[in-house]
Amino acid sequence: MKKQVFLLAVLLMISFVGKAQLIKDRTNGKVTMGFDLFTDVNKGKGYDKMNLRTINQGVNLYITYNMPMGESKHTVSFGIGVSCHNFYLKGAAITDPFSSPIALNDSIFIKKSKINVNYFDIPMELNFRIADKFKISFGGKIGFLLRSKSKVVGRINQYDDDNDIYNVKYRDLSGTESVVYSVFARVGYRCVNLYVGYQLTSVFKKDKGPEILPLSIGIGIRAY
Repeated sequence: MKKQVFLLAVLLMISFVGKAQLIKDRTNGKVTMGFDLFTDVNKGKGYDKMNLRTINQGVNLYITYNMPMGESKHTVSFGIGVSCHNFYLKGAAITDPFSSPIALNDSIFIKKSKINVNYFDIPMELNFRIADKFKISFGGKIGFLLRSKSKVVGRINQYDDDNDIYNVKYRDLSGTESVVYSVFARVGYRCVNLYVGYQLTSVFKKDKGPEILPLSIGIGIRAY
């Protein structure tokens, strides 16, 4: 199953690059589409009972309008996009998502547990082209919360005598920040680039939940 999902992701990437390049060619390079696949590392103080697994996959999708800096090939870009972050918890889960502050429970049997947040992004970046094939980009973005969710698969009620496994999802978690700020950088060769991003604002408001400041590291594709 995991191999099938990976293959599907690769095929979508190839299709995306082709369409993005076509749009860029038709707009004379003024419009760029791209996406990043990354994993998150939490640089915040965390929370009692909160430990994240090693891989916490996420994705950015974006489209930008590029304005040249004078007569050079360097550009200033503004755009819109969406981003999705998944934080997989080890040995604990949110069992009361509407409490303040959010409480994590580690006294139940857990197979899978995660927090998911999605943002509508407004990015701005500076792009510097080197030798026509290399590009270095620096930027920042404002993210507006679209939805926050949690999911837990396990034996939710610790007092149950049966061994039933439940899949429980909650939406609109209490205490999440509605607006977050991030900085990012990309170093690319043709259509492939390395991506690093850091969210300056915690996913949860202060004292309302765990301090989650994701450092995102991954690979991206954009029309060259």
